[in-house]
Amino acid sequence: MLIRNYAELTSHGNARGRKTVLEIIEAGLAAADPYQNVRRMLRIEDGKLLVGCRDYAIRGTEKLDLPLVFDLSTLGDVYVFGGGKAVQRIAEAIEDALGDLVTDGQINVKKGEPKRCSKVNVTFAGHPLPDEDGVKGATRKYELEKKVKPGDLVFHMTSGGGTATLGWPAPGITLQDLRDVTQMLYFEKGASMPEKNAVVSRLRVPRDGGRKPGVPVIYISSSETPPGTHADHHRSFPSTDAIEILKRYGLWDKVSQRVRSHLERAHDDPMYDSKRTPIHSEYDYDEIYSFRAIGPEYVLAAAKKKAEEMGIKAHILCSSVNDIEAGSVSATVANIAREVERNGSPFTAPCVLLLGGEPTVSIGKASGKGGRSQEFALSAAPWLEGSAGIVVAAADSDGTDGPTDAAGGIVDGCTMERAAAAGLDVFEELDNHNSYEVLTKLGDALFAGQLGQNLRSLFLACIDTPNK
Repeated sequence: MLIRNYAELTSHGNARGRKTVLEIIEAGLAAADPYQNVRRMLRIEDGKLLVGCRDYAIRGTEKLDLPLVFDLSTLGDVYVFGGGKAVQRIAEAIEDALGDLVTDGQINVKKGEPKRCSKVNVTFAGHPLPDEDGVKGATRKYELEKKVKPGDLVFHMTSGGGTATLGWPAPGITLQDLRDVTQMLYFEKGASMPEKNAVVSRLRVPRDGGRKPGVPVIYISSSETPPGTHADHHRSFPSTDAIEILKRYGLWDKVSQRVRSHLERAHDDPMYDSKRTPIHSEYDYDEIYSFRAIGPEYVLAAAKKKAEEMGIKAHILCSSVNDIEAGSVSATVANIAREVERNGSPFTAPCVLLLGGEPTVSIGKASGKGGRSQEFALSAAPWLEGSAGIVVAAADSDGTDGPTDAAGGIVDGCTMERAAAAGLDVFEELDNHNSYEVLTKLGDALFAGQLGQNLRSLFLACIDTPNK
């Protein structure tokens, strides 16, 4: 199983409900892997490389005659570039499909993930805070892209985590500046990921590598946004003005003078426009074919299917609950679950409530350790106290939640009693955003290891007590 501590998690509390929930989470996590979808897009036949299919094509590529056909007798070098938590699985699929056709490549992935690629160089970089290794990998990627010439073929992948793992400070900006802005904006203030990226992208090396004409780019993304939803519903959306965002959160006077001076200079500089191309590249490519290999809907669909195979009705409440405090989302879900348990409304038990997305955890100056999935799980515990049939859990699809080694957590109606017996004050620990400490001590932190995928988090509540 992907869930490494299944036996421990089901050894106490509502064992029956926990087993049900963990099997559903297992199915959801397994469905987040982009490998098979990428393999479906690539094949070699009769001296031709065939790339893409309509199921995954986006941004106008779906209107083209697919698959794209490249004659191997005239094809130049093949390069693979990218950054983010899911790009190594995509790169691995490319390597397995193309074999020795791959010339070279450079990708930056989150530290802790095992090395899977052989032809493509893999740099293990810091996430969510960028580090020196990420800068070295980004620099190598830039230098390798210099070699790309007309007639070559480039695969460029992105996924969540690309901005951090490819964090390369612009001239005059330090790596510590990038780390400080990320810490203050995203962690302390709870800004949305698009807001954080809009600021940090302006502090990275600009896309000044020049144009790369005559080079087709196969852009493959592992998308965090379900179809038909917005990336961000935050109050400042759709603003991407870095200065405005920092001022909105009261951080303009708290960031370094280097950051303020740079953003003022870069404000109207088109070289720092984060939307110039849809890829994390310092070069401009004219010929980009875009494919979305996978998205969060795969996780929710697999979880729903698994529940129904187990004879339990499943309801997807929201596929993209974002930019709301995880504790608030948890309280709402837990109260709906209690309503189902007590009154058979708005659904009847047994049933499972499913959500996906990226809620926030605004830690301020708190010193605790955790992440959105762990905070969601633990925040539900007080609302479930005494319940005989409700289990609430959450797991991050990449296998690690926030700056921890846990993927998430699981709680039930016994959790508060067990916490008290262990001398843990759940409310105090939640105030300190210290969910990891509580869940690990109770044997309720879910561990899966880094999975090389990234489709936000899966949240669920299982109600297994019939209405009486």
